[in-house]
Amino acid sequence: MTPPEIVTDQRTLERRCREWREAGVLAFDTEFIRDDTYDAALCLVQVSAKGSVILIDPTADVDPRVFWNLVVDDSVVKVVHAGKEDLEISLRTTGKVPRRIYDVQIAAGFVGYGYPLSLVRLVEGLLCHRISKGQTLTDWLRRPLTAAQMRYAVEDVVHLPELYQRLCAEVAQAGRTAWVAEEMKCFEDPEFYRAPAEERALRLKGSKKLDGLGLAVLERLVEWRDRWAKSRNRPIRALMRDDVLVEVARRRPQQESDLEVMRGFPQARNRKVIRELLDLIAETAKRPKSEWPTPFERRDDSPMATALLDLLSAIAQAICHEEQLSRNLLGGTQRLRELLDYHGGLTKERPALLCGWREEFIGRRLIALLEGRSEIHLSGWPENPRLDVVSHPAAKR
Repeated sequence: MTPPEIVTDQRTLERRCREWREAGVLAFDTEFIRDDTYDAALCLVQVSAKGSVILIDPTADVDPRVFWNLVVDDSVVKVVHAGKEDLEISLRTTGKVPRRIYDVQIAAGFVGYGYPLSLVRLVEGLLCHRISKGQTLTDWLRRPLTAAQMRYAVEDVVHLPELYQRLCAEVAQAGRTAWVAEEMKCFEDPEFYRAPAEERALRLKGSKKLDGLGLAVLERLVEWRDRWAKSRNRPIRALMRDDVLVEVARRRPQQESDLEVMRGFPQARNRKVIRELLDLIAETAKRPKSEWPTPFERRDDSPMATALLDLLSAIAQAICHEEQLSRNLLGGTQRLRELLDYHGGLTKERPALLCGWREEFIGRRLIALLEGRSEIHLSGWPENPRLDVVSHPAAKR
């Protein structure tokens, strides 16, 4: 492999960015390390455009903001694969959301290739080409880059333009261009990159066992830990591990000695940190009960409700298989439960399956089933089994 061009000076970077802007489309990927910092340490940017791959070395005497300005430029299409973390760097650097992002991993799910697929499987499935991923845990801050590192970096982006062209054509042929464009809009929403404290708290293992006050404390702890780590550019685990965070929310200690004996709390002997933590717990405990989050309640569904969920899940899977759209793009069983709750009048919030392309693709069909306007037909067992949703004869009259 011919070694790629590596941009190490500002003048060259600006010239290349002008060329990429004129081209109107580029594919890119990044290599970063987040082992010892809060923010990802950018180590390399790989760009594939106009038939060549160029590497930008942010550790050299360059200001990569000129490149990130391209990522937020509405006149340029940016092709990525599973690009959320790469785009977080863009948002942090420019303060603006990315524009016109095309994620080939997402697009592939709309035309029968499965979602989420690794780049290795995507390239092999669409382009019949094998690529190596042997440098995943390499030290990308090391200079000079080895030949193996550069080969890996190039392979991460060199196939993206062809994947983009192939997928655009297949998506258009399937009549799903508008659906894909709608799904890509998530990258232009700043909330996509930062979940609220309440949502992040509920993702932690053990949080669903907490009472209302425990959840209120956990939300505050999540925010506090995040501020502490961000202000020092340290990983959040440097203050407190997730499991310790949940345990503190459960115990709600009131004295320093209660915290000093806890494992997994590197700052347990930092009196300033301990004081902040105890004050936070005490302040949260003073909040009225009406402001506490609602504790998680495991639903004890009736046998028929469970059967209905299973049935809808099977129908969704069958429709997705038959019509070549990845089931994972619809979301999990919780999405089906939300649909049932909405239809049954248990919630007023419109579910995701009755919004946008998901409603058009499957939401209306599921509602028709629930209302008895459609029925399920099983055919072809066992050689070629099919589940079809067809309009109920009575509904046609």
